[in-house]
Amino acid sequence: MKDYIDKIIGDALNFGETVGSNCLLFKDGEEIYSGFFGYADRESKIPMKRDTIFRLFSLSKSITSAAAMILIDRGLLSPDDSVSRYFPEFSSLTYVEDEKILPCPVDMKISHLLNMTSGIPYADNWGASVRGAAKLFDEIILGQKNGTELTTAEICRKAAGIPLLFKPGDSWYYGISADIIGGIVEVISGMKYGEFLRKNIFEPLGMNDTGFYVPSDKLNRFAALYSWQENGLGRDYNNYLGLTDYTKSPAFESGGAGLVSTIEDYSKFARLLANKGEFNGVRLFSEKTFEFMTTPQLNSTQLSGMWDRLKGYNYANFMRILVEPEYSQLKTVKGEFGWDGWTGTFFCADPANNIAVLYFTQISGAGTTKQAEFICEEVYKSL
Repeated sequence: MKDYIDKIIGDALNFGETVGSNCLLFKDGEEIYSGFFGYADRESKIPMKRDTIFRLFSLSKSITSAAAMILIDRGLLSPDDSVSRYFPEFSSLTYVEDEKILPCPVDMKISHLLNMTSGIPYADNWGASVRGAAKLFDEIILGQKNGTELTTAEICRKAAGIPLLFKPGDSWYYGISADIIGGIVEVISGMKYGEFLRKNIFEPLGMNDTGFYVPSDKLNRFAALYSWQENGLGRDYNNYLGLTDYTKSPAFESGGAGLVSTIEDYSKFARLLANKGEFNGVRLFSEKTFEFMTTPQLNSTQLSGMWDRLKGYNYANFMRILVEPEYSQLKTVKGEFGWDGWTGTFFCADPANNIAVLYFTQISGAGTTKQAEFICEEVYKSL
């Protein structure tokens, strides 16, 4: 297995498909493979290492899911709660139907956020709903430029003004729902979202390099970002999704995309999920809550809105859950779950076999790379 995975990642480097990447594999909590390849920063000749810090982007969502599960487990949050209980602005929603903006007759629930059936989209330039999201992100970016940064809670309240793409529960659409959950965690806990994560997830698991920014003494470990350009992979200096340059604590702590971490840190979280909510004697939430976290939630109508690349999967609590392995691009097993980040961070966890697979790179728009797919297939062939 080691030789094959080394070749997969080595070939990706040789063919210019990546600049650098890290991979960790675990079975029954024990490390069975580790590999660190290429450069964290090609221009400065800084090699990838086990402690290289990555932009997680949507791998942040899985941690936000765990934060919600902690509150559900403690009886402080329910999937059936109205979002307006925490942000009253959500009591007067609108939605788009036949290109008209209408009052929304459906009460948005926490479950709608957790399952991406809320109708709150990401930004784009078509239709009133995604243009409404774009307007909010423009406001976030403007505030960062002029020194009036919007906080997580302020962004949540403003998000209530985005016309929904559909009535909550009518379909599945990827959007800023996890950012709203982060704001709700703040309301319930009475602390900043990052502080809640630190006290309730990062410190208990020993995730010492995970947070919403990179401290100055760790910036030399922060991986550079690359994107596909005319002559291959080139340095990408842009910021995305209302995120900053990660050099200081942001006002907007994005539960959907804002975290940074090392593959070592994130492997602790992945191993916890592969072991049904427990890692090294630390249990974040009960097995009953873990079962809820990993139980598919979408009906057939909602499933029709999911991406083609997720065939074979259902969805719940900001993660894909494999229900029909015969149709899946990832060759794993039924019950495997996880997610990926836009910058090429990927993990999956398999509680039936206690397997965790992690593959991290830093390329804009990468998502689940073919290297991650090949690695998963090799793991399940070998084990």
